[in-house]
Amino acid sequence: MEAITKKDLELINSLSKREYKDNTLLSNASEEEKQNLTKIRNKLKILAEYFAHKYNSSYGPFETSVSSGNPLAIGGKRLNRVWSGMFKGASNKQYSAQISFVMNPSEVCLDVGFYFGRASGHSHDKEKRYELENALKSLGISLSEAITTNSDMKEKYNSLFDFGFSTYSNGIAVLPDEWSNIIKVDTKNSQIVAKIYPDDFDIIENSSIDLFVSQIIFLMSAIKQTSTNEISIIIPLTPEQHAKRAERLAQIGLKGELFIMDSEKNKLKQAGITDTYYPKHVALESMSSGYDVASIDENGNKIFIEVKTTTRRKEDINSKIFFISSNEFETYLKNKKNYKLYRVYDIENNPSYEEIDLEIVNKRPDGFIVEY
Repeated sequence: MEAITKKDLELINSLSKREYKDNTLLSNASEEEKQNLTKIRNKLKILAEYFAHKYNSSYGPFETSVSSGNPLAIGGKRLNRVWSGMFKGASNKQYSAQISFVMNPSEVCLDVGFYFGRASGHSHDKEKRYELENALKSLGISLSEAITTNSDMKEKYNSLFDFGFSTYSNGIAVLPDEWSNIIKVDTKNSQIVAKIYPDDFDIIENSSIDLFVSQIIFLMSAIKQTSTNEISIIIPLTPEQHAKRAERLAQIGLKGELFIMDSEKNKLKQAGITDTYYPKHVALESMSSGYDVASIDENGNKIFIEVKTTTRRKEDINSKIFFISSNEFETYLKNKKNYKLYRVYDIENNPSYEEIDLEIVNKRPDGFIVEY
């Protein structure tokens, strides 16, 4: 498969900012841009077909769809969403459950995730729409019950939000526990989405997309094709996917450390401290120090900073649980006055952090799991 590139994403961003006339893309886009848009659509089409084929026997059967026809939205002034997807649960994708690949219109990234349809079948009469919307609501109830009552599904669902997925209802970010309740009563236009950005070579590797799909696809086991369907077995990750998952989690941790490095630099600058040695990113040199960043406070005293990062929002109750190693905890015990633990929240969207006092939190003995 031909990879999605940074240029592809930038083109969609550019086209999405423009206003068009006469319901015609070429009113404010070149012929070359139009041709490149067609190529992007084809890349997305192949992507959806590949994953539908890959997961048909375990989580399907799936149908596929891709944005086609006039690329402008109804009204003819703005670019429509550029996407592809694989869906099940209904013959009409607008009333189905989908794994979709969406070119983000405002950020240079690909949105990948689980979507419930928008329930916007304009060609149906009122009675037919009511029937389809009730069927879609049944899909939402089925999924909600699965992720709240089935222990394997619940554990897998909760793990999504330590991996970078976020929950939305009608375009508004909600907490994971809220989402699982919302979809029982307002199923349409609900999503669990992760943003995938181009790598250092300005492409999104297909293996990266594969990794994110492998994390979210299990939700399709709760989407029943008939009333007699049972929840499928959750297919384990391949060794390659396990390796990519570990790489992804390490990347999240590194982003948090870099965020704290920048914060410390700003702190020292504002304090008028021009020491070029601090802050120092110790974790890049050694994993055995028991902390990630060496810095100094406003009085010049050395401090040891351990950074614990999550992609979850601070309001998410599950963001208040993290693991520390025995080495990190022993380093804390030896340096209580100089040791700081910073919890970084929502690192990939709106990052913030707070200092956690290890003296007052609940520490469980199984590997020093911290709760606060």
